[in-house]
Amino acid sequence: MMWLSQLLQRNRQCFPDRTALVDARRSVTWAEFHDRVARLAHALSERGIRGGDRVAVLSVDRIEVLETYFALARLGALFVPLNHSLTPAEVTGITERCDPVAVIGESALLERHPDLPVRIRVPVDGAEFAALCETGGPDLPDAPVADAGGSAGFPDVPDDAPAAILHTSATTGRAKGVAVDHASFRAIALGWLAQVRPTDDIVLVNCCPLYHGSMVVSLTYMAAGATVVLMPGFQPQRALAAIEDNRATHVWLVPQMLRFLMQSKALHSTDLSSLREVLYGAAPMPPELYAEAAQRLGCGFRQVYGMTEVGGPFVTLGPDEHPAPGTTDVIPAGRVIPGMSVKALDPKDQDVAPGVIGEICARGPGVMRGYWNDENATADITTDGWTRTGDLGFIDPDGRVHLIDRSKDLIIRAGQNVYPREIEQALRSHAAVHDAAVVGVADADYGEVPLAFVVAEDGTTADEVQAHLAGLLAAYKRPRQIRFIDEVPRNPAGKILKKSLPV
Repeated sequence: MMWLSQLLQRNRQCFPDRTALVDARRSVTWAEFHDRVARLAHALSERGIRGGDRVAVLSVDRIEVLETYFALARLGALFVPLNHSLTPAEVTGITERCDPVAVIGESALLERHPDLPVRIRVPVDGAEFAALCETGGPDLPDAPVADAGGSAGFPDVPDDAPAAILHTSATTGRAKGVAVDHASFRAIALGWLAQVRPTDDIVLVNCCPLYHGSMVVSLTYMAAGATVVLMPGFQPQRALAAIEDNRATHVWLVPQMLRFLMQSKALHSTDLSSLREVLYGAAPMPPELYAEAAQRLGCGFRQVYGMTEVGGPFVTLGPDEHPAPGTTDVIPAGRVIPGMSVKALDPKDQDVAPGVIGEICARGPGVMRGYWNDENATADITTDGWTRTGDLGFIDPDGRVHLIDRSKDLIIRAGQNVYPREIEQALRSHAAVHDAAVVGVADADYGEVPLAFVVAEDGTTADEVQAHLAGLLAAYKRPRQIRFIDEVPRNPAGKILKKSLPV
């Protein structure tokens, strides 16, 4: 039986009355979630959705999104989450490449995209969807049957069948569709559970969207029997209230979200004593932010390093391995989870020694099947069975992965490697600097030089920022120019959108 269905059946058997999911509107127990998914799968089958069909999902995070994912997986259909902030043209581009037969989503979002080429449209926030989950069919037997659409049972979906097409965050270009199979979800979950060993009383507030690879973190903790609290969009006060109201033990966010929590006036009046662990990923954690948050929250921190093409989170640094706050500017990404492998390659695809910078590559059952209908792009990031992450870093003698920068962001100034992330970290260490982004620009003398974009307090000058950098960075690493901007553009995962900077 496929992983997501087995996960539901196991949790219904072990924790039937425990809360599985919570959103802004309601909550469901594991027994209720299991049964609603079974009825929804039956109803969608009756509507003509079959194994191998693609179904787009267009919604903010809510219980119905996960009900849809699990129901489609049970049918052998692929769920295709769509970023709800994309323009109609961007959504149309994705759907044209994936050719979905249906779209399931919130009414207001569906209305923004009236011309999607699908034959079935189902709003999740109306009576129709509720009826599909509550009266779409009887509880069905769990035994698989051969007929993919029959009413007697569900199809026997093999582990290597594709389960989803998850799109990359597209910080530098067009989003790519990552085809992930059922075996990938299982491999990442089991490896994570073996490494992290979570208890089954966890309540996880998920601040990250369910439309890309970060969703795998929630699926993994669901496999442990955790309660997952879904947020319809990140707002600091709402996230803080969710932690307090649900007595959350864990929260999953990106560092920029954590910064907003630290800046929120509600932080001082919110009871966060239930928190045991902050999970963070998608972007580097500024050391000064880590030090402040660790002191104010008084809980452990876990780094999550992952990539949609590698199945999601495949490297982690636990609370016991984090450096003491304020003692270092270097926080490793962590060690690879069981079942997955990691190494670093030089530009000639040769393994590098421990401590030597190369491109981080991963291999194992969690890795994607490939980019959807794009063999060339798949080949571009694959070397002898290893998937290239595009991240530059090294692996220390103790097996910890250290990330330096994105290979595409590397600046080569007169033959010397300059890493934008190092400059950004130095810029943010200035007391008046709130955020920063660095890109490379062409230069007649040196080939390429760094250009810095800085968000700072009023009155801050470029000269004083450069003076600050002079004590931290070699001359060749310092930006040729500093431009002040109101905000560094970021995507919902907190990654800098360098293509949107006014270069």
